[in-house]
Amino acid sequence: MAPHKKSISAIAHPKLIVMPFQPFDGQAFDGIGVGLHFFGGNLFGVHGRLTECWFGWRVKKIFPEAHLLKSYCRGNGPVSDIQALGRQEQVRFWLEGQYRQKEGEIQLSMVLHDTREGMPGSQIHLSMGINDKFLGVRGAFFDWIASCGLAFDDSEKANWPEPIGVRGLDFLGRALETLYLSYIQKGETQADKIDLTWFYRASEASKDSYLAQDLLGWGLYKNGDFRKAETAFASALEHNRAGIGALAGMMWCALCANNREKAVHYALAKAGCRGGSLEKARAFVDKKFAESP
Repeated sequence: MAPHKKSISAIAHPKLIVMPFQPFDGQAFDGIGVGLHFFGGNLFGVHGRLTECWFGWRVKKIFPEAHLLKSYCRGNGPVSDIQALGRQEQVRFWLEGQYRQKEGEIQLSMVLHDTREGMPGSQIHLSMGINDKFLGVRGAFFDWIASCGLAFDDSEKANWPEPIGVRGLDFLGRALETLYLSYIQKGETQADKIDLTWFYRASEASKDSYLAQDLLGWGLYKNGDFRKAETAFASALEHNRAGIGALAGMMWCALCANNREKAVHYALAKAGCRGGSLEKARAFVDKKFAESP
């Protein structure tokens, strides 16, 4: 399909969600597809012409039961009605993907749905190297996204080296699925904490990976271990200074520690990476402190 080239420059801040990537037929399930989804979400995290929008924020609305998310991640069918989902969640763009690992590469097929236009999705097929820190594929990906009218204003912020490899990506995806399932099942069991086994495996397998260290931070944060979470987020930022997720994590850890100065610092840094309003970022922190008992 030829990508449509209608610009969104006149449309204020639409939203985009990256769905977990599904295995092609014949590809056994592992964590790679969910790991690729996390990689894609972090690319769009610094897209200044899109409103910040993470899959995890809406996972329980998209997949209200745990088995539905598990089934989707294992390749058992696409979302039944992407147009209806777009209206329901007020998210215009939805990126779906499939993957296959083959002979030292990961083969990808992606489709970008524009639910506002109601047009057939723009599709692309790419191969990404495993040992090039995921850098080689990004130029073609950015060109494709630009042809869809969603060009990055500053793609360099989304071009950090990511030395994670297949093993680490597998562990990363399994950890992220664990986190998402905990969001869906919140309140269904007495256990508040999640098992961080896959988080630590991903972190240990890929010590220089921004994605692995960032996700470990969020696992620790969810378990209420804010000091260790802050250490993980700080490690993540050593590998990607424009890591939106880790900057947000540092801000939330500072809020939990009642450290206004640090919270403001990271809120402003996060807003700066996205080209957002510094006034709104500062006001957000002020509001959180005003709400504190």
